[in-house]
Amino acid sequence: GGHVLKTDLPVLHGGDASAAQPIETLLSSLLGCEVATAHYVARYLWPKPHNRIERIAWEDVTAKRDERGALALPIDAPPPVSPIITHVSGTALVKVAKGSPVSEADVRKLGELVEQRCPVAAMFVAAGCEMKIDWRLEAADRHSE
Repeated sequence: GGHVLKTDLPVLHGGDASAAQPIETLLSSLLGCEVATAHYVARYLWPKPHNRIERIAWEDVTAKRDERGALALPIDAPPPVSPIITHVSGTALVKVAKGSPVSEADVRKLGELVEQRCPVAAMFVAAGCEMKIDWRLEAADRHSE
């Protein structure tokens, strides 16, 4: 409770560009849900004490849609195409603890299970969106903190 979510549209589409667009918050929800689902799945998929994820970093996340579905005029005529997002792609880089035996294959399996269990991803797929998320083990020397 008590959270406030603000959205807006670009000036070109009648907004003030003062906040993220609703479509951007939708994609944020997808990534957040996949992260939460991955943490849950890893707890039961991988043996203890190596069943924890330190971080998931997202790279090259893109979404495609035909904007005519939302913006076509006249406004009271059916749009020529669906307004849905048709493709989402990107890379999930999974960081595990140093010395963990978790392998690249383990992370790919994690990704498969996340795609099956994530409620937000399931809604995208049910709407006809093609999901292409590449789940990879983050190299030890990347994103050093």
